[in-house]
Amino acid sequence: MAKVTAKWSGQKVRFDIESASGHSAAIDEPPVFGDDTAMRPTEMLLGALGGCTGLNAVLLLKKFKQPIKSLEVEVEGEQDKEWPRAFTKIDVTFHIGWDGKHDDALVKQALDLACNRYCPIHATLSHGTKIEHHQKDA
Repeated sequence: MAKVTAKWSGQKVRFDIESASGHSAAIDEPPVFGDDTAMRPTEMLLGALGGCTGLNAVLLLKKFKQPIKSLEVEVEGEQDKEWPRAFTKIDVTFHIGWDGKHDDALVKQALDLACNRYCPIHATLSHGTKIEHHQKDA
């Protein structure tokens, strides 16, 4: 089971996030709520989608022997205007640099697999997930 802990830093609404693998990140909000010292939670969600689909795309393009030189994954999300401001649409665009001739059909297949077969973030967002919440007093 994947696990992270988000711990309030004591500074307005900044949280420090630590993963079970020992890595960390931080989230915050802009003023008036926060101090704008870290990425927004919504940005982190989009970043997780871009990173997950991107790393799978690189692995698949290499497996398919495509001459990938660079990859940037741009993820844009449209949100409701009303709270909780859920995402209503997310667009993922792969900007790929090549080091030689590539096969468009294999690239299309790799990107489709990266998104729809191998990325758990994409699967979670596109298929929906039951989320429960609990309370434990410290």
